[in-house]
Amino acid sequence: MNEFEGHHPNSARIELAPEGDGVRVFTPCHGLRVFFSIGPAVPGGALDPVCRECGRSWLCELVADDQAEAGMRPVWTEADQKQEGGQ
Repeated sequence: MNEFEGHHPNSARIELAPEGDGVRVFTPCHGLRVFFSIGPAVPGGALDPVCRECGRSWLCELVADDQAEAGMRPVWTEADQKQEGGQ
């Protein structure tokens, strides 16, 4: 996982939606909750949340984790860093 300034403690967890139709992740920059439907929100899934507070784009890969309450955990990378590294 890349290190970034202001890493928010909530960004290390995933919250299952009470309705059972998706998950919520928390942006590393401001800890804002972002909802994703259950389809892409599976281990190995890649999500692309944007923080509503600062507009920062993120890539979030969900990995299986038996220790996590939801059975998976997020691995965050800034979208801009990934694009710069691939050029």
